[in-house]
Amino acid sequence: MSASTDARVAVVTGAAGGIGKAIARDLANHGWSLVLVDVNEREARTAEAELGILTAVAIVVADVSDRHTHVLAADAAEQLGTLAGWVNCAGITIREPLHAITSDIADRVIGVNQYGSLWGTSVAVDRMRGTGGAIVNMSSVHARASYADFAVYEMTKAAIEALTRNAAIAYGSQGIRANAVAPGAIMTPALAASFESAPDADGARSDLAERSALGRIGEAREIASVVTFLLSGAASYVTGQSIVIDGGWTSMLGRDSADPSRRRTAGGSE
Repeated sequence: MSASTDARVAVVTGAAGGIGKAIARDLANHGWSLVLVDVNEREARTAEAELGILTAVAIVVADVSDRHTHVLAADAAEQLGTLAGWVNCAGITIREPLHAITSDIADRVIGVNQYGSLWGTSVAVDRMRGTGGAIVNMSSVHARASYADFAVYEMTKAAIEALTRNAAIAYGSQGIRANAVAPGAIMTPALAASFESAPDADGARSDLAERSALGRIGEAREIASVVTFLLSGAASYVTGQSIVIDGGWTSMLGRDSADPSRRRTAGGSE
Protein backbone atom coordinates (compact mmCIF):
# COMPACT_ATOMS: atom_id res chain seq x y z
CA MET A 1 0.00 0.00 0.00
CA SER A 2 1.40 3.41 -0.94
CA ALA A 3 2.33 6.06 1.62
CA SER A 4 0.49 9.33 2.13
CA THR A 5 2.02 12.59 3.30
CA ASP A 6 -1.05 13.02 5.56
CA ALA A 7 -0.62 9.60 7.16
CA ARG A 8 -0.14 9.15 10.88
CA VAL A 9 2.89 6.94 11.29
CA ALA A 10 3.85 4.82 14.30
CA VAL A 11 7.17 3.11 14.95
CA VAL A 12 6.80 -0.26 16.71
CA THR A 13 9.92 -2.04 17.96
CA GLY A 14 9.88 -5.78 18.50
CA ALA A 15 7.18 -5.86 15.84
CA ALA A 16 7.97 -9.19 14.20
CA GLY A 17 6.12 -11.35 16.69
CA GLY A 18 4.24 -11.68 19.96
CA ILE A 19 2.83 -8.54 21.56
CA GLY A 20 4.69 -6.23 19.17
CA LYS A 21 3.12 -7.79 16.09
CA ALA A 22 -0.33 -7.68 17.69
CA ILE A 23 0.16 -3.97 18.41
CA ALA A 24 1.26 -3.31 14.83
CA ARG A 25 -1.77 -5.14 13.45
CA ASP A 26 -4.20 -3.26 15.70
CA LEU A 27 -2.65 0.06 14.73
CA ALA A 28 -2.90 -0.86 11.04
CA ASN A 29 -6.58 -1.69 11.53
CA HIS A 30 -7.04 1.80 13.00
CA GLY A 31 -5.50 3.62 10.07
CA TRP A 32 -1.88 4.03 11.16
CA SER A 33 1.03 3.61 8.76
CA LEU A 34 3.88 1.65 10.32
CA VAL A 35 7.61 1.28 10.69
CA LEU A 36 8.37 -2.18 12.04
CA VAL A 37 11.66 -2.61 13.89
CA ASP A 38 13.05 -6.03 14.73
CA VAL A 39 16.36 -7.87 14.77
CA ASN A 40 14.82 -10.95 13.11
CA GLU A 41 14.82 -10.17 9.38
CA ARG A 42 12.81 -13.20 8.27
CA GLU A 43 10.01 -12.55 10.74
CA ALA A 44 10.10 -8.81 10.07
CA ARG A 45 9.62 -9.37 6.35
CA THR A 46 6.76 -11.76 7.05
CA ALA A 47 5.08 -9.12 9.21
CA GLU A 48 5.70 -6.51 6.50
CA ALA A 49 3.98 -8.68 3.90
CA GLU A 50 0.99 -9.42 6.15
CA LEU A 51 0.44 -5.86 7.33
CA GLY A 52 1.25 -4.29 3.98
CA ILE A 53 -2.18 -5.44 2.81
CA LEU A 54 -3.72 -3.12 5.43
CA THR A 55 -1.49 -0.05 5.40
CA ALA A 56 1.83 1.45 4.30
CA VAL A 57 4.69 -0.37 5.99
CA ALA A 58 8.46 0.00 6.19
CA ILE A 59 10.88 -2.19 8.14
CA VAL A 60 14.16 -1.61 9.93
CA VAL A 61 16.13 -4.76 10.71
CA ALA A 62 18.55 -3.87 13.50
CA ASP A 63 19.24 -4.14 17.23
CA VAL A 64 17.27 -1.70 19.40
CA SER A 65 20.14 -1.42 21.87
CA ASP A 66 21.91 0.73 19.24
CA ARG A 67 20.66 4.33 19.16
CA HIS A 68 21.20 4.53 15.40
CA THR A 69 18.52 1.88 14.90
CA HIS A 70 15.95 4.35 16.21
CA VAL A 71 17.28 7.16 14.04
CA LEU A 72 16.77 4.93 11.00
CA ALA A 73 13.24 4.12 12.19
CA ALA A 74 12.38 7.81 12.60
CA ASP A 75 13.78 8.58 9.14
CA ALA A 76 11.66 5.78 7.65
CA ALA A 77 8.56 7.08 9.44
CA GLU A 78 9.05 10.57 8.08
CA GLN A 79 9.20 9.12 4.56
CA LEU A 80 5.74 7.62 5.09
CA GLY A 81 4.03 10.63 6.66
CA THR A 82 3.94 12.35 10.04
CA LEU A 83 5.59 10.55 12.95
CA ALA A 84 2.86 10.65 15.59
CA GLY A 85 3.29 7.43 17.58
CA TRP A 86 6.13 5.35 18.95
CA VAL A 87 5.90 2.01 20.75
CA ASN A 88 9.00 0.60 22.44
CA CYS A 89 7.94 -3.03 22.68
CA ALA A 90 11.16 -4.97 22.03
CA GLY A 91 12.23 -6.89 25.10
CA ILE A 92 13.80 -10.10 26.34
CA THR A 93 13.66 -12.11 29.53
CA ILE A 94 16.49 -14.30 30.81
CA ARG A 95 15.71 -16.05 34.07
CA GLU A 96 18.78 -16.45 36.25
CA PRO A 97 19.39 -16.38 40.03
CA LEU A 98 20.77 -13.03 41.16
CA HIS A 99 23.98 -14.60 42.47
CA ALA A 100 24.63 -16.28 39.10
CA ILE A 101 24.02 -13.36 36.72
CA THR A 102 26.91 -12.85 34.31
CA SER A 103 27.97 -9.67 32.54
CA ASP A 104 26.79 -11.14 29.24
CA ILE A 105 23.28 -11.75 30.61
CA ALA A 106 23.05 -8.34 32.25
CA ASP A 107 24.37 -6.51 29.20
CA ARG A 108 21.93 -8.23 26.87
CA VAL A 109 18.80 -7.69 28.97
CA ILE A 110 19.72 -4.11 29.86
CA GLY A 111 20.70 -3.39 26.26
CA VAL A 112 17.43 -4.54 24.71
CA ASN A 113 14.97 -3.59 27.44
CA GLN A 114 16.42 -0.51 29.06
CA TYR A 115 18.64 1.05 26.41
CA GLY A 116 16.19 0.07 23.68
CA SER A 117 13.45 2.03 25.42
CA LEU A 118 15.80 4.88 26.34
CA TRP A 119 17.05 5.42 22.78
CA GLY A 120 13.59 4.94 21.30
CA THR A 121 12.07 7.50 23.63
CA SER A 122 14.98 9.90 23.12
CA VAL A 123 14.71 9.83 19.34
CA ALA A 124 10.91 9.96 19.45
CA VAL A 125 10.72 13.10 21.58
CA ASP A 126 13.42 14.74 19.48
CA ARG A 127 11.49 14.17 16.24
CA MET A 128 8.07 14.97 17.77
CA ARG A 129 9.06 18.36 19.16
CA GLY A 130 6.96 20.95 17.37
CA THR A 131 4.43 18.48 15.99
CA GLY A 132 3.48 16.50 19.10
CA GLY A 133 2.86 12.79 19.39
CA ALA A 134 2.46 9.89 21.79
CA ILE A 135 4.87 7.27 23.09
CA VAL A 136 4.07 3.95 24.74
CA ASN A 137 6.76 1.96 26.53
CA MET A 138 6.45 -1.69 27.44
CA SER A 139 6.73 -2.24 31.18
CA SER A 140 5.55 -5.31 33.12
CA VAL A 141 3.96 -6.37 36.37
CA HIS A 142 7.58 -7.17 37.25
CA ALA A 143 8.21 -3.42 37.55
CA ARG A 144 6.25 -3.31 40.82
CA ALA A 145 6.29 -6.85 42.20
CA SER A 146 9.11 -9.36 42.28
CA TYR A 147 9.56 -13.01 41.40
CA ALA A 148 12.64 -15.06 42.12
CA ASP A 149 15.38 -15.10 39.47
CA PHE A 150 14.10 -12.10 37.47
CA ALA A 151 16.30 -9.43 39.06
CA VAL A 152 17.77 -7.87 35.91
CA TYR A 153 14.48 -8.02 34.01
CA GLU A 154 12.64 -6.37 36.90
CA MET A 155 15.29 -3.69 37.21
CA THR A 156 14.90 -2.78 33.54
CA LYS A 157 11.11 -2.65 33.70
CA ALA A 158 11.15 -0.36 36.76
CA ALA A 159 13.60 1.87 34.89
CA ILE A 160 11.26 2.00 31.90
CA GLU A 161 8.44 3.33 34.09
CA ALA A 162 10.77 6.02 35.48
CA LEU A 163 11.83 6.95 31.93
CA THR A 164 8.18 7.21 30.88
CA ARG A 165 7.32 9.59 33.70
CA ASN A 166 10.33 11.75 32.89
CA ALA A 167 9.43 12.02 29.21
CA ALA A 168 5.85 12.89 30.11
CA ILE A 169 6.73 15.79 32.39
CA ALA A 170 9.65 17.08 30.32
CA TYR A 171 7.84 17.20 26.96
CA GLY A 172 4.18 17.56 27.82
CA SER A 173 4.29 21.28 27.10
CA GLN A 174 5.38 20.40 23.56
CA GLY A 175 2.34 18.24 22.93
CA ILE A 176 4.08 14.93 23.57
CA ARG A 177 2.46 12.31 25.76
CA ALA A 178 4.27 9.28 27.21
CA ASN A 179 2.70 6.29 28.92
CA ALA A 180 3.61 2.70 29.69
CA VAL A 181 1.64 -0.52 29.74
CA ALA A 182 2.47 -3.27 32.23
CA PRO A 183 1.25 -6.67 31.06
CA GLY A 184 0.87 -9.69 33.26
CA ALA A 185 0.91 -13.20 31.81
CA ILE A 186 0.22 -12.88 28.08
CA MET A 187 0.16 -15.80 25.66
CA THR A 188 3.03 -15.33 23.22
CA PRO A 189 5.33 -17.82 21.45
CA ALA A 190 7.94 -17.17 24.14
CA LEU A 191 5.50 -17.95 26.97
CA ALA A 192 4.26 -21.06 25.16
CA ALA A 193 7.85 -22.25 24.83
CA SER A 194 8.39 -21.71 28.56
CA PHE A 195 5.45 -24.01 29.32
CA GLU A 196 6.93 -26.71 27.11
CA SER A 197 10.17 -26.52 29.10
CA ALA A 198 8.33 -27.67 32.24
CA PRO A 199 7.96 -31.38 33.06
CA ASP A 200 4.18 -30.83 33.21
CA ALA A 201 3.38 -28.27 30.51
CA ASP A 202 -0.37 -28.28 31.12
CA GLY A 203 0.16 -27.95 34.86
CA ALA A 204 2.53 -25.02 34.36
CA ARG A 205 -0.01 -23.29 32.15
CA SER A 206 -2.85 -23.84 34.65
CA ASP A 207 -0.73 -22.66 37.55
CA LEU A 208 0.00 -19.35 35.84
CA ALA A 209 -3.59 -18.85 34.67
CA GLU A 210 -4.94 -19.34 38.18
CA ARG A 211 -2.85 -16.48 39.54
CA SER A 212 -5.05 -13.87 37.89
CA ALA A 213 -8.45 -12.82 39.21
CA LEU A 214 -9.91 -13.68 35.80
CA GLY A 215 -8.42 -17.16 35.99
CA ARG A 216 -6.81 -17.09 32.56
CA ILE A 217 -3.76 -15.99 30.61
CA GLY A 218 -4.20 -12.81 28.58
CA GLU A 219 -3.97 -12.47 24.83
CA ALA A 220 -1.65 -10.17 22.90
CA ARG A 221 -4.60 -8.38 21.29
CA GLU A 222 -5.72 -7.28 24.77
CA ILE A 223 -2.44 -5.39 25.18
CA ALA A 224 -2.63 -4.05 21.64
CA SER A 225 -6.04 -2.45 22.10
CA VAL A 226 -4.82 -0.47 25.12
CA VAL A 227 -1.70 0.68 23.27
CA THR A 228 -3.81 1.86 20.33
CA PHE A 229 -6.01 3.80 22.74
CA LEU A 230 -2.99 5.46 24.39
CA LEU A 231 -1.65 6.58 21.02
CA SER A 232 -5.04 7.94 19.96
CA GLY A 233 -6.71 11.28 20.53
CA ALA A 234 -9.14 9.54 22.87
CA ALA A 235 -6.28 9.46 25.42
CA SER A 236 -5.39 13.13 24.92
CA TYR A 237 -5.31 13.86 28.70
CA VAL A 238 -3.49 10.66 29.72
CA THR A 239 0.26 10.96 30.24
CA GLY A 240 2.92 9.80 32.67
CA GLN A 241 0.93 6.69 33.56
CA SER A 242 1.65 2.97 33.66
CA ILE A 243 -1.47 0.97 32.85
CA VAL A 244 -1.48 -2.52 34.33
CA ILE A 245 -3.09 -5.16 32.09
CA ASP A 246 -2.88 -8.33 34.15
CA GLY A 247 -6.36 -9.74 34.73
CA GLY A 248 -6.20 -8.55 38.34
CA TRP A 249 -3.05 -10.54 39.15
CA THR A 250 -1.27 -7.79 41.10
CA SER A 251 -4.48 -6.97 43.01
CA MET A 252 -4.72 -10.47 44.52
CA LEU A 253 -3.37 -11.57 47.87
CA GLY A 254 -4.08 -15.14 46.80
CA ARG A 255 -6.89 -17.70 46.69
CA ASP A 256 -8.35 -20.07 49.24
CA SER A 257 -6.98 -23.59 49.16
CA ALA A 258 -8.77 -26.11 46.97
CA ASP A 259 -8.85 -28.32 50.09
CA PRO A 260 -11.95 -27.26 52.12
CA SER A 261 -10.30 -28.33 55.38
CA ARG A 262 -7.63 -25.65 54.92
CA ARG A 263 -10.01 -22.75 54.31
CA ARG A 264 -10.56 -20.12 56.99
CA THR A 265 -14.14 -19.06 57.58
CA ALA A 266 -13.38 -15.82 59.44
CA GLY A 267 -10.77 -13.12 59.31
CA GLY A 268 -8.12 -12.70 61.97
CA SER A 269 -8.03 -9.83 64.46
CA GLU A 270 -5.87 -6.78 63.90
